[in-house]
Amino acid sequence: MIKTIIDKKLTNSLLLKTFAILFICLHSLNLIAQKNVDEYVYKRALIYKIALNFIKWPSHSKVHNKNLPFVISIIGEDPFEGKLKELEHNKSLKINDKQIIVRNIHSIQEIEGSDILFISSSEKYDVSKIIQYTHGKPILTFGDTKGFAEKGVMILLFKRGEYIRFLINKKEADASGIYIGTQLLGRAEKVIR
Repeated sequence: MIKTIIDKKLTNSLLLKTFAILFICLHSLNLIAQKNVDEYVYKRALIYKIALNFIKWPSHSKVHNKNLPFVISIIGEDPFEGKLKELEHNKSLKINDKQIIVRNIHSIQEIEGSDILFISSSEKYDVSKIIQYTHGKPILTFGDTKGFAEKGVMILLFKRGEYIRFLINKKEADASGIYIGTQLLGRAEKVIR
């Protein structure tokens, strides 16, 4: 009888510890997932604030045509998991006094009409072709994959510690007639000239 009571207490204790460990593991996974989602919430905010406050498109850009929306395209897989689309749904958010449209595209031919192009890491094998297509056109390019800035992406967002940092390829922006404000250039981790 004493052995049965001790066995039940050990079993209950073991079950309790197992549930505690399971809870901690699941909670940790949730925190990791939350941090990943938060990273793209911050990147979304940066893309919007950079375009709104620090970028000037050339006069021949469609950005200046008030009859057309401001188009943000994501080429490849969407790392934002729809979070960038929230810019479109919030009608009070505008760039150059224009409504924002966010679209997912999957080919170079669909880039036409974009004002901002986010190049997903899924396009790492085609990034040079994409940059060749956008070169000289007033399309502000963003990415978050290591090495993309060196290949011609104008603004590369990356996480360092708790913060989102960025590199700027000013040489490519200049070739497209896109002016990047000096305040933003001063905040960049690195500027490619």
